Amino acid sequence: MSGQVRLRFSKIFKHMGYEPHVAQKPVHCSYCRNKVIAAGRRFGKSELGAGELDVEAVRAKFLLNSLIDSGKRREFWIVGPEYTDAEKEFRKHYDALKRVDAPFDKPGTYYDPHSGDLQISMYKGKYLVLGKSAKHPERLVGEGLNGVIMAEAAKQRERTWTKYIRPMLADFQGWSLHSSTPEGKNWFYDLWMRGQDPNNPSWESWRFGSWANPHVYPMGAPAQGLAMLREALQNRQPLTQRLRNDSRVDPEIIEMMIDLSEETFNQEVAASFTEFAGRVFKMFDEEIHVTDLQYEPAWNHYAAVDYGFTNPFVWLLIQENPLTGEVHVLDEIYEPGLSIDDAARLVYDRNLHNVLTFFPDPASPSDTLALERHLRVRATGGTGGEINVRLRYIREALKDMNTHLPEDDPLRHPKLLIDRKCVNTIRDMLNYRYPQTSSESNRNPSDLPLKKDDHGPEALGRFYRGRYGDPVLQSGGGARVGRSNLSGRRTTRSR
Repeated sequence: MSGQVRLRFSKIFKHMGYEPHVAQKPVHCSYCRNKVIAAGRRFGKSELGAGELDVEAVRAKFLLNSLIDSGKRREFWIVGPEYTDAEKEFRKHYDALKRVDAPFDKPGTYYDPHSGDLQISMYKGKYLVLGKSAKHPERLVGEGLNGVIMAEAAKQRERTWTKYIRPMLADFQGWSLHSSTPEGKNWFYDLWMRGQDPNNPSWESWRFGSWANPHVYPMGAPAQGLAMLREALQNRQPLTQRLRNDSRVDPEIIEMMIDLSEETFNQEVAASFTEFAGRVFKMFDEEIHVTDLQYEPAWNHYAAVDYGFTNPFVWLLIQENPLTGEVHVLDEIYEPGLSIDDAARLVYDRNLHNVLTFFPDPASPSDTLALERHLRVRATGGTGGEINVRLRYIREALKDMNTHLPEDDPLRHPKLLIDRKCVNTIRDMLNYRYPQTSSESNRNPSDLPLKKDDHGPEALGRFYRGRYGDPVLQSGGGARVGRSNLSGRRTTRSR
């Protein structure tokens, strides 16, 4: 039985009430097994995915007798980061089937995105479409799939695809459609690049700006016009009516260019694989990097500090495996309104002062000296320098150790783990971000994070910079000879 019955897509779409625009058509016309679409907001990714399923619903009708004789069915999933993401394609496919009075199985067809009941069943279960959430991987189990839509794929974890979904496509050589607005150069970017490689004939990829949708942006956005407007905005020139008219760029696209930072516009509208827009730590995942940690007596003990009074005083208790460099953040103090003396007393009362050394913000040497005096613990210097160096250390630590091992091997896990009781640091790791609007960019360099939700990451970055040194010096041909502390005294002491 072949599942590759070729149908006249245009006739099906017309019957279903779907009119793909000019940029959607090449995706539908491709018979490639795996398709990757990077597209800006309002491009029509949900309509495109639903259109692919519209064709499958008709194909199932053509194959119905073969399905009955073989005792098989054709099953398709829509997997989103949340049920609400999967619901978009599901709803458009469901509505199209309703318009043509499709023979839904009842019971068997359910549409309740709040409870996660997203299922279309027709022909006594021979055609099934289910909406799934990647947030619940334990529910991503099945016998075999004929096709899957990975909705907002860039926001999902790579292992959702590699561990759960991809193996289920093997039985029937099922197809995949990965659609998303980019989220930096993560695993979705890797799939997109695979689709650009002519040596991977089973993959094909496209990238479209939002303006490719003429239904939403009738005037579009020619490259020359966009370049003209970008140059004017970068030179802080007013966008006169004449400049707007000469650019021939859709007015709504122009307004988004004005309202959004350049990096956010490039990612969310132009669908560029920028590294700057949005979250600072895109790899940070509560399910992966947050857990219940145990005190390890044989590991080294450190603390990291970010000073503040109106802003919180942050003290992170850190353990480091002396053999592997694995880092655990065991506990936190995260309190505003504390004088440095009160902060020291709180550290002492919480019994979080029993450390080899602490890594402070070098901008407040008097606070560091006060902590040294109160806690009788010496500080380590060398914690300053460029913020991007500290961020790079943290990003590297979020990656897995022992990447040569299978994904489910217990020895393969991130180099940095945070105990779930460090709720404030976890929140900062999730919320710390780059400028996303023009006004934010004007107050802050666009390639630097906002000074907001940064206190936990600031402290953590001080630890990594002070502990592992300046990578520029290290790459210059030799180990870092030593780290001077702020009080000019030796920091290492035996335990």
